[in-house]
Amino acid sequence: MFHPDFISFLEANQFVQQADSAQHWQHASSGLSILLLSSKGMKQFDSDAWEIWLREFPKAWQIWVEDVNQNLDLWKSQILARLHRTKSVFARDTRIVSIPAELACHFLDKNHVLGFSKGQTYLGCVVPVHRQFRGIKSEFEWEGCPLLAVAVFGKPMVMKEEGMQGLLSGELIKLVTLPNIRLVGGLTKFLQAYREIEPVHHVMTYIDLGSSSGKGFLSAGFQVIHQTPPMFFKMKAGKRMLVQSFEEAELYSPGNLKLRYVYEN
Repeated sequence: MFHPDFISFLEANQFVQQADSAQHWQHASSGLSILLLSSKGMKQFDSDAWEIWLREFPKAWQIWVEDVNQNLDLWKSQILARLHRTKSVFARDTRIVSIPAELACHFLDKNHVLGFSKGQTYLGCVVPVHRQFRGIKSEFEWEGCPLLAVAVFGKPMVMKEEGMQGLLSGELIKLVTLPNIRLVGGLTKFLQAYREIEPVHHVMTYIDLGSSSGKGFLSAGFQVIHQTPPMFFKMKAGKRMLVQSFEEAELYSPGNLKLRYVYEN
């Protein structure tokens, strides 16, 4: 069951429960559509019936009670960000720097709904001293500069795929910005900074279709490679753990979009 404060929050922010399903809520003015899901509700279906039911809500953001009750305040801020209650910051007013894993972990655990993921390279987007007159604030900082966003990249791999044999491939594992910030041009700036560290030919990433269409990545130049099958999870120590079957799952994802960004030179 969702925390009562979360339902009150939705109602206070003009979300209305829809007649087609008790789980379906829609924002009155923006049209933002969400599905409030739980493992208990999922168990009422078999896998085929579940997917048929979900297809009735193709544009809905899937929000799971098991996730929300782990970090209620973070989910509230994520929803407000989707309602465009954000301040635009232009990447030209920022700088990309290497940061330690500990800072990246602290930032992602506080600002990403799935928390931290380990990688090899951790980059932060900060407001340098000569731009701080713009009043851009953050509770996080690196070397005296407000930290606005963090990207985690994995270890580069040598490609074996036909047509790309021998090329070096990077992976963007996670990218998260402060929920109250819209970092215009931030993704491109992170990608260029990463290329200066690792001489990769391209960068791969994955988009969870339960929470995003990947529109921002596609507009930055990523291309769709393929879509993965649905994925099933259980919760363990507050984290999602991948399982093999629908029957043993507590949470569901319709799959990921695998995307590739190829550098021009």
